[in-house]
Amino acid sequence: MWSLAFFIFGFVALVKGSDFLIDGSRSIAKRFKISDWIIGITIVGIGTSIPEFSITLLSALKNEVDIGLGTIIGSNTFNALFILGLVALVYPISAKPRWINQDLTINILAVIITGIFILFPIFGGNFFELSSGEGRLLLILFLMWIFRELSKNGIDKATDKNDPALKIFSVLSSFLMIGGGLAGVLIGAQWVIDGALIIANYLGTSQAVIGLTIVGIGTSLPEITVSLRAARRKDFGISLGNIIGSNIFDFLGILGIAALFGAISVPKELFIDFGVTLGAMLILMAMILSGKKYVLQRWQGGVMVLVYLSYLFFTFQF
Repeated sequence: MWSLAFFIFGFVALVKGSDFLIDGSRSIAKRFKISDWIIGITIVGIGTSIPEFSITLLSALKNEVDIGLGTIIGSNTFNALFILGLVALVYPISAKPRWINQDLTINILAVIITGIFILFPIFGGNFFELSSGEGRLLLILFLMWIFRELSKNGIDKATDKNDPALKIFSVLSSFLMIGGGLAGVLIGAQWVIDGALIIANYLGTSQAVIGLTIVGIGTSLPEITVSLRAARRKDFGISLGNIIGSNIFDFLGILGIAALFGAISVPKELFIDFGVTLGAMLILMAMILSGKKYVLQRWQGGVMVLVYLSYLFFTFQF
């Protein structure tokens, strides 16, 4: 019971810590008039992935990589299918062509490149392993992507600086929120890992399945909250950019940093779920480009939610 309590408290700390981190980051970004898409795909996208980052890094340091890998894979599949599907059911998502043709394509390439590195020992290591050298390359690719996105600041200037729904804090308050949010996320991540390990042992369920489902979905709570709030205000740059930015950071940034602390072995059975994540991204791309182009409609969102629920059912069954 204590393990379950800390597991739940850990998630609360993760979500609330992420909220402070996101609000502080957005306030800083808005003060410099950065576009909503840039905010969504970089600052908010990375900010909402801090729970996954904390859990994956700490699990790698504790040699419990199955939970970390499961969290990354489970979170990305949940993000692409369930979150965007749910948002589209409530508020159909309108996207700009370059968001899909460029950034969503980069998201798909990030998954493919990571998969190739895991399958083959390109920069040292073994098969089904992410070596330190490959982790460094993933991190370089991530930094190149960040530089590319930030260099586009002049394309879309922010227009909602005076939006009453968006709170702009002082610079000092913003940095205090960021620091406090990071502390809450790190503490929450530690509680979630410890609780997940005990729960997995108690239920006789593998750590990978716990990561794919309970932890992966739980760490995506900041993404679903941000995306729904943004879509309600018709701010689809943040709603969609938050998911794409989070997914790119997960595969290139988080796994890249985690691999720096030692090679990450990937169980073959977990690599199947890795393929499911790639399939989820391709489904998202196909849905947005079919029907009413660059619009994720309600019926498409419903299909995506059903696909995810089917995947969840088979994960527990097999």
